[in-house]
Amino acid sequence: MPRDPQPTFMESMANRRPPWFWWLLILILASCFTILTWSLCISIFNHPEVPRNYEILRKLGRLPEHKAYTSQTAPEHPAGSASVLRKSYLEFTDEELATLNNSLLHSYLTNFRENTFCQYLEGHYKVVSARKLTKDDIISQGFAVQLRAYTQPDEYTELSPYPVVAEIIFPTPYADSYKGYHKGDMLELGITPHFASLLHVGKVVKEDDDTIVVVTAVSLASKLRPPHEGPFDLVPPMDLKLDAEFPLFSVEAATSRDTDASGK
Repeated sequence: MPRDPQPTFMESMANRRPPWFWWLLILILASCFTILTWSLCISIFNHPEVPRNYEILRKLGRLPEHKAYTSQTAPEHPAGSASVLRKSYLEFTDEELATLNNSLLHSYLTNFRENTFCQYLEGHYKVVSARKLTKDDIISQGFAVQLRAYTQPDEYTELSPYPVVAEIIFPTPYADSYKGYHKGDMLELGITPHFASLLHVGKVVKEDDDTIVVVTAVSLASKLRPPHEGPFDLVPPMDLKLDAEFPLFSVEAATSRDTDASGK
């Protein structure tokens, strides 16, 4: 008579285990999958500043909704002058700046639930340029203004250029309001009314210890009046382009000697 075929290794293993073992194994694997899925979902929703997560949220129709602030409800950030900003970030490495910028973007996307590094810009700044925002900018609706910092070493000297360049993004449906900011206008930024909240920090290395710190801020104000036009309303952006490049303007144009001397 032919011999019975020998059981395979897997069959032998299966015969050694009671039925409940396999049900338990399936239950453990299902639990692990559930925990992994929930952890991934929590990570996506808690870190919208990661471009991959942001795109997933976009496809799900769950992009973060930016709050509209007023002077009474705006976040309570400290204010940073040009000299404070430069001293704070001048020695940062590229890796440290990347960490800082991720934190600033996270704060903005989560309506400042965490605001460790957030600051409002303050001080004297001269307008260098202004333009409408485009689809290639981090915010596409509105306009941006480029400013050169000016400081006064003491009460007996006049304001003089300082190696800090600021960009302020104004999210608004009234993009033509950029025409209200003329090259050479001197602005005195403060918490009120601009509420220019720090969004990005970069550096342009120069010789002779003249490295320029470039800061980009977004205005959280609800209404502003430019120097040469009527007031305009600001509205929170619907979505952001997280892979947009910074800075928004040419830094060389803001730091040329002609601009420093005449502001024209």
